[in-house]
Amino acid sequence: MRIIYKRPPNGWWGAWDPDRRRILLHPDLGHIQRRSTAWHELGHAHYEHVGCNPKQELQARAWAARHLIRTQAFIDAARITDDLISIAHRLQVMPDDVRAWERSLTLDELIHIRKEINGHPD
Repeated sequence: MRIIYKRPPNGWWGAWDPDRRRILLHPDLGHIQRRSTAWHELGHAHYEHVGCNPKQELQARAWAARHLIRTQAFIDAARITDDLISIAHRLQVMPDDVRAWERSLTLDELIHIRKEINGHPD
């Protein structure tokens, strides 16, 4: 698999091309955008998605978020602020990555993280 810096179709930031097994990334993205988009497209590659539908987008986004955000880093950021934009900035990810990461948590993970943030470790 290769990553190529070339404008993807439809004004997208990135695209997974399953036929050629490559990822196209828009060459003008900033560091955080490029990192987020690359992991998102790697998620499509991981699941071997063909085409584009809402279910695949959610699946790729959650997969990417799980690779971009470490639980302890989120806890550390959330102890400082509960503002989504500030947490994303501290984690060097896009706000959508934080949202996707939070949605991907299991109930047990969520309970553990909330306890850690509030200073009540298990």
